[in-house]
Amino acid sequence: MAVLRFLADKFSHLKITLSKIKRNLSLYGKKMDGFDEVFVEITSHCNFHCEFCPSDSLLRKKEDIKDEYMLKILCELRDKNKIIAFHVLGEPLLNKNFFKYLSLCDEYNIEAHPTTNMSLLTEDVLEKILSHKCVTLIQLSFQTGNEESFKLRGSNMAFDKYLQLLENIVFNEKRIASNCKININIMNDYHCHNDKLWGIFNPEKFWQFMDIMERWKEKLVSQGAPDKSPCKSHVGNLYYGKLADIPQDFYNHADEIHYEITPNLAVFVKHVGKFGMPDAFVDYLNNRKNCQYKVKNIPRLFPIPCWSVRVPCVLSNGEITCCCVDIEGTLSLGNIGRVSLEEAAKSKKRTLVMKYPMLFETCRKCKGKLVFKNKIKDINPSTSMRAGNVIEKRLEAI
Repeated sequence: MAVLRFLADKFSHLKITLSKIKRNLSLYGKKMDGFDEVFVEITSHCNFHCEFCPSDSLLRKKEDIKDEYMLKILCELRDKNKIIAFHVLGEPLLNKNFFKYLSLCDEYNIEAHPTTNMSLLTEDVLEKILSHKCVTLIQLSFQTGNEESFKLRGSNMAFDKYLQLLENIVFNEKRIASNCKININIMNDYHCHNDKLWGIFNPEKFWQFMDIMERWKEKLVSQGAPDKSPCKSHVGNLYYGKLADIPQDFYNHADEIHYEITPNLAVFVKHVGKFGMPDAFVDYLNNRKNCQYKVKNIPRLFPIPCWSVRVPCVLSNGEITCCCVDIEGTLSLGNIGRVSLEEAAKSKKRTLVMKYPMLFETCRKCKGKLVFKNKIKDINPSTSMRAGNVIEKRLEAI
């Protein structure tokens, strides 16, 4: 029996490794001057203040994107079979023009993928969103799946009310009848040396949350929702159609998993701090009141193939950056007020970033870095080096 468990564990690790390779290789063969999707930060304001989000350490001004900029983006994407994701930082529902932009997406045949922390997603707002044919995916930043970790969200809302909001969304009749997919996003920070820094992810409470999802699934199917569709790996995500198939210790190995509840409803778990954190955010974390742990970015020995740069991002100030993790716009390709998305995508700088990222300081700092921490009294060069070696060995094992 022990041998079978050992072989099963090795097979699971091999599956994860092959999936990562497939994801990383997916960048190659892509047109360097092309893009299928654009991230647009229609506002950098948010009504939550999550401790694990760099929003509060943002150096650029928090603002709504200029209406003229957004109209220019939408006009450029018109009838080009593109996707626009309302996502980088900020809560898009706070932008007063949100529904105006969805209406234009309907008119211009642009797929829209809003990301929301869900707090403003009442039944009326949800049904209004679902009335737009352009909306084919809604990302719910649920992130903290239990009452204790929800305190990290910086919201005055009680967790039970937040969970009730999620239940209302799941069982909304218009949502069930819709072809719009909904992802319930959960953060995993176990790779950050367990739970000392944030404690977002608790394995035991995660499985309790998933038990709730299973009960909801049974109820949805009894109400006529499809049971499941074929699940397959896509761009490196590990897809599961049955809860029992998810490895119990996936959080220690897989960067991302995707569990399909029904064909248009899924739970998506991914690492926080998967890439390098901006220096301002690291300083912000290290200077918090009663800070007990120092955050350090320990780089991998070798850079990983970067897939984030496939998607141009327009920040709320209009700067077009190569990467959705580049929240300050240090890799700016120009401002949307002066250049088009196509010009930015075909620019020499974007080609260089995609082909030779180590030429750029932002990419050199990222290089697949993970957030690392240690007790303040333990921080010294030798300790940091030993800790870095431990992480590198762990990464190699993964």
